[in-house]
Amino acid sequence: MAMIFKLFVGFFIFLQLQLGSTYIIVCYFTNWAQHRTGIGRFAAKDINPFLCTHLIYAFAEITEDYKIFIKDPKKDSSLKAFNGLKSRNSELKTLLAVGGWNFGSFRFNKMVSTQLTRAIFIQSVITFLRHYQFDGLDLDWAFPGVPGNPPENKHLYSKLIQELKTSFILEATKESKSTLLLSAAVGAGKKTIDNSYEIPKIIKYLDFIGVQTFDFHGPWDNFTGHNSPLYPRKDKRGDSMYLSVDFAIKYYRGKGVPGKKLIVGIATYGRSYNLSTSFSGVGAPITGPAPSAKYTNESGVMSNYEICDFLKGANYFWDEDQKVPYAVKDHIWLGYDNLRSIKVKVDWLKERKYGGVLVWTIDYDDLHGHCQRGSNPVLVYINQLFTASSDSQLTTSRMKIFVLVLEIMMAILY
Repeated sequence: MAMIFKLFVGFFIFLQLQLGSTYIIVCYFTNWAQHRTGIGRFAAKDINPFLCTHLIYAFAEITEDYKIFIKDPKKDSSLKAFNGLKSRNSELKTLLAVGGWNFGSFRFNKMVSTQLTRAIFIQSVITFLRHYQFDGLDLDWAFPGVPGNPPENKHLYSKLIQELKTSFILEATKESKSTLLLSAAVGAGKKTIDNSYEIPKIIKYLDFIGVQTFDFHGPWDNFTGHNSPLYPRKDKRGDSMYLSVDFAIKYYRGKGVPGKKLIVGIATYGRSYNLSTSFSGVGAPITGPAPSAKYTNESGVMSNYEICDFLKGANYFWDEDQKVPYAVKDHIWLGYDNLRSIKVKVDWLKERKYGGVLVWTIDYDDLHGHCQRGSNPVLVYINQLFTASSDSQLTTSRMKIFVLVLEIMMAILY
């Protein structure tokens, strides 16, 4: 009877742990943030290891001989600090992202083209991840099916993912280690999705996918548009109806991605434009991106710790159709996310039982409390939203399980 009792207790603890990990919070850290100045500087050692369930280090690249590497000459100290965060939070998982928008497709195209070149890459990935104590790889190919890439990339991307995960499993079995995680950052545009991914094939091998539900609009347009609208505006027609978080996530779900593997992108930055006329609403004509902000130093982009300064004296608007804010000041138009729109998005994904959020990036959050809302206000708020939503559900679920376990025990004992 003592053995039966221990089995029930063990089973109960296991269920408790499973119930306590309902959502995941995936945070990207960009290795160039450590080179910013003032309040913009953010190094790996500055990361709070309890605000994210998964941390992703961006970005590794691919060499001419198909191997993974990181260009930063200080990578050893940076990676030691990054993966050393797990000594403070043993539940934290760390992944290495390879690729990124600036890296493009050229070396991906060459690497993925044959089984041999893929095998060289995969072996280098395993060696690199184990050496630096990562828990997995995040594949950030932007994007296999973009114009100019070989049409066979869509199929070869599936092969790469299958071979990566298969190799991870074999290596873990051989070495008696935990299997390395495999995730992918994927596009949110309908054409990109259709041209790049064989979704039913790849999702079998991915632990989760981070959908980049931001940059729906930017300076490449000739008009103002929000970076990450939850819904399209009611007056939109044609392809513009596809440019929203809601459409992108539902599109992946409809193609067979389990809800728990869908991780919804949330941006900690805004997109800014120079207005070309006195009209300042959504869809207003522009001359291009707004000038670079002080710390991020990228035209048309403002981090959260720069947005709060811009909002002083700006005219604030809430777009009820899209459930997001925008602001206007001195002929500059800014679309961004605030705590209100983030709450709407988190409530929306919880209601639909999606897997969690992908935050791009942790270093765009306000580390130093410059905006007078404390350190890392967006990530702290996201954690609060998930905790608040799960407390009552977990209490009820745990009680039901506890009662069930007691009933079974009583039936066996008596």
